Amino acid sequence: MCRTDMEFTGERVVPGKTPQTIYDEHIYRYIFAAGLAENKVILDVACGTGYGTRYLAEKGPGKVVGVDISAEAVDYARERFGKDKKASFVCANATRLPFGDHAFDLIVSFETIEHIRQYRKFLAECRRVLRENGLLICSTPNRRIFSPKLAKPINTFHVKEFWPEEFYNLLRRYFTDITFYGQCDVKLSDNSVDRTNYNVHDFNDNELVSSAYIIAMARKPNKSSI
Repeated sequence: MCRTDMEFTGERVVPGKTPQTIYDEHIYRYIFAAGLAENKVILDVACGTGYGTRYLAEKGPGKVVGVDISAEAVDYARERFGKDKKASFVCANATRLPFGDHAFDLIVSFETIEHIRQYRKFLAECRRVLRENGLLICSTPNRRIFSPKLAKPINTFHVKEFWPEEFYNLLRRYFTDITFYGQCDVKLSDNSVDRTNYNVHDFNDNELVSSAYIIAMARKPNKSSI
């Protein structure tokens, strides 16, 4: 019997309590990342309740470490998913990761950066703990869809949402080979969203359709390319 439990507040996914549409949005990002997880040492930053860390551990033969700032979420993750020897969980701040340099082949961090005031420090930390040529897969809401005319994001848990070009230019300060993917495309004529397809696909951002979520893949440059 599990001793820890969490309520769904809108900030973190809680399996069995989060609405299915929201859960599907999140798990499909992990499904996308799992295609790159084979034989890699992976860090899941802002892992929340650990369901995605567990998924990556199941799909890839490498090791996965989940990190979250919430002690409650980490306790939940450890109790439910920590029995898998390939998955472990650490309570830590994403801007002060408790790992040595060049420790991971792949970092995933989904719906994280918009919660962090020191988002540049967060990206610098991701770069630091990645090995040369390591990959970062990072998702964030597209401001064009969620808060285009607002001074602050409508989501009270978000401190900053990014325009696509703004997010690209930010990532370019720390990484190379940046590619955008998208999820949950919105028809701009009526703001309708296709809720039948959560697959990650090529990023769309034109006068007709824009992806609601930006999923960025970026590579840490090796020393010879700097």
